[in-house]
Parts: sequence; structure tokens; C-alpha cells
Amino acid sequence: MIRAWVIGFMILLAVDMMVVIATLIEVYPRALLLLLQISPFVAAFASAYLAPRKKIILGTSMAIPGTILLVVMTFAYQLFGKDVDFSGLQGGLILFRISLIYGVILCALGGVAGYFLSMKFATGSRKK
Repeated sequence: MIRAWVIGFMILLAVDMMVVIATLIEVYPRALLLLLQISPFVAAFASAYLAPRKKIILGTSMAIPGTILLVVMTFAYQLFGKDVDFSGLQGGLILFRISLIYGVILCALGGVAGYFLSMKFATGSRKK
């Protein structure tokens, strides 16, 4: 179960690091920004699919590290002198609340998708 959560976290971290590096070298590919938007869903899907039990809860729990990574990434942008929409501590709290709601919705959907896909393959292998 921990392995599934760590894999989901690594997906979130890898996407965030790719975006940070792209921003620092001032390259903004649209596909990377789309990947940043859907990375909570992908991480939750992977975690739920790989988890042996409590799949949906584990997938939905990816919203918390995803939100924390996003707020930390925003503070890092500020330190590098980049403009951000929500600056300072108050802006970080606003960003945290908005991102947590968004993350919970995406991660819940990813967790449910991972659960149903893993159950489909589990029941499909029993019928043979």
C-alpha cells in the first residue's frame, strides 16, 4: 500500500519538477502545462490501481501532497523572482484552499477510475 502511494507521489513530483525546470529555462510547452493540470488524476489513478485495498481512499489522498507540492512550487517561483498570481503567505493560503478542492475532485475521480479498472482486470482473470 505504501508502494502505491509512493508511486503516486513520484508522479506528482516528477511533473512538478519538469514544470519548474521548463519555467527556469523559459520554455512553456502546452502539453507540459496540460500534464500539470491532470497530474493529480494520473497519480490517484496509479495509486488506486496498484493498491491492494482501500483503493479509492488512497487515490483521493493524493490531493494532499499534490496541493502541498503546488504551494511549495509557487513559493519557489517567488524566490526565483518569477511572477505568481497568489503571492505571500495569504496568497499561499488562498492557493492551498482552491488547489485542495480541485485536487480532491480530480483525485477522487482518478481513484474511482483506478479502482474500477483494477476490479475489471481482477474479475476478468477469475473468469478464465
